[in-house]
Amino acid sequence: STVAGGEDCLWYVDRNGSWHPGFDCEFFTFCCGTCHQRYCCRDPLRLLTERQQRHCLAFSPKTIAGIASAVVLFIAIVTTIVCCFRCSCCYLYQRRRHPRTHLQG
Repeated sequence: STVAGGEDCLWYVDRNGSWHPGFDCEFFTFCCGTCHQRYCCRDPLRLLTERQQRHCLAFSPKTIAGIASAVVLFIAIVTTIVCCFRCSCCYLYQRRRHPRTHLQG
């Protein structure tokens, strides 16, 4: 593909986990750098295309670990609630089996 300059640098997250907003490069300059550090430059050989930048946004190992942790936590909470409704020693089970009436005070 031809390179005309004025390529945009998309938002990115640096190695410290800080978020940086996207920015436009001036005409005849390109978005250069890496997935974790971006800047505008005039050297088309260092060009970081928007496609390459989007590839950087794919799930990192940290993101996958965070999502997996959230899923495990959700399953643990749901399992605990379900077990509590089925276990006779749990308050929710007792409450469901023996509902209080208005006469009990």
